[in-house]
Amino acid sequence: MITIHSPEEMQALGKSLAKDHKILLLQGELGSGKTTLTKGFAEGLWIDAKQVQSPTYTYLNTYENKLLHIDMRRLNDHKEIIEKGILDQMNEFEYIIIEWPKHTQHLWLSNATIVDIKKTSPTTREVSIIKQ
Repeated sequence: MITIHSPEEMQALGKSLAKDHKILLLQGELGSGKTTLTKGFAEGLWIDAKQVQSPTYTYLNTYENKLLHIDMRRLNDHKEIIEKGILDQMNEFEYIIIEWPKHTQHLWLSNATIVDIKKTSPTTREVSIIKQ
């Protein structure tokens, strides 16, 4: 368990995760820091963090043809992942981050790392990192 006290620390954690991980499944409530962690992960891949935005309404964002950033919160089932072309996109990227990872049991993600973020106060987060 890692205790995070600021957005800067969350971003630094994301950057460090980019060194050894290719697929992250981010779990946590709204406002817990999932996109902030993704900004750091992008920095670890030499992508400008200012490009990173939450894909809540677009379902996915891509950054410099290196990183695929998916938000599954509004997806109802695995069929939607296919219909929206998300599965096809996943096959084209080496680095993938999935926020709200649901319906992933049908996806080939055996080398994914689960990052569970718990908001313990307005400024503090407890982060668990679980390698599948």
